[in-house]
Amino acid sequence: MLTFSEFVTFVEEVTSETSSKLINDFDNGIFNSSLKNDGSIVTDTDICAEKFIRNKISQNFKDHDIIGEELTDKILENECKWIIDPIDGTFSFTTGVPLFGTLIGFLYENTPTFGCLRLPKIQNHLIIGDNNKCLLNNNPLLTTPFKGWRKALILTTDEVRLSNSKISSGWAKLKNMGATTRSWGDCFGYFLVCQGRADVMIDVDLKPYDILPLVPILRGAGVAIIDLSEKQDFSSIIACKPEIKLEIIERFEI
Repeated sequence: MLTFSEFVTFVEEVTSETSSKLINDFDNGIFNSSLKNDGSIVTDTDICAEKFIRNKISQNFKDHDIIGEELTDKILENECKWIIDPIDGTFSFTTGVPLFGTLIGFLYENTPTFGCLRLPKIQNHLIIGDNNKCLLNNNPLLTTPFKGWRKALILTTDEVRLSNSKISSGWAKLKNMGATTRSWGDCFGYFLVCQGRADVMIDVDLKPYDILPLVPILRGAGVAIIDLSEKQDFSSIIACKPEIKLEIIERFEI
């Protein structure tokens, strides 16, 4: 079993390297992009960053499983598993929007145990969590108290997808609570909830690498998670300040 200290040391080093690559390619627009079978965008920067992270994991933890967004899974049936999203928010990356990040998660017996988020263009922040604590650049990070719906900020990555989902009625009710709604989504939205600058972040139809690395970070920052997915795999979730969890559950009739 990997220790949290070992995880921190490893991701600090590896994401420092990948951030340099992402910043350079983003600032200079020197990436090539294409569409995957599911219609999402992939760039050569995504693939290069994931290859680098995978190689570092294999060098240091050779028997561990590795799952990533862009490359073939390495499955050795180990109880220790790494999960990688080299660029969470590739659409933002390709359109000159700096709200993208690198996600690395560690699962033990398929449970999200440790998580890392690096935001290369947002002060190159490094956020790490273990379900009990969250660190922003090695300093403790906790969400802030809820101050009422009129002062609240609700975020999502794709409002069209939400409006066409099974939870569209709950989403409509949530928007009518009097809060401001914005689509500062992907990993950056969850970061704002951890900081307390946003009160709710909601997403549906997520892939494992989109969300599992974020679970230990959110919980470590004191953020409540409402799992809306049928399989209880966090593929559709609401992350919110804990004081409003029950109220949101009522709106979504969960």
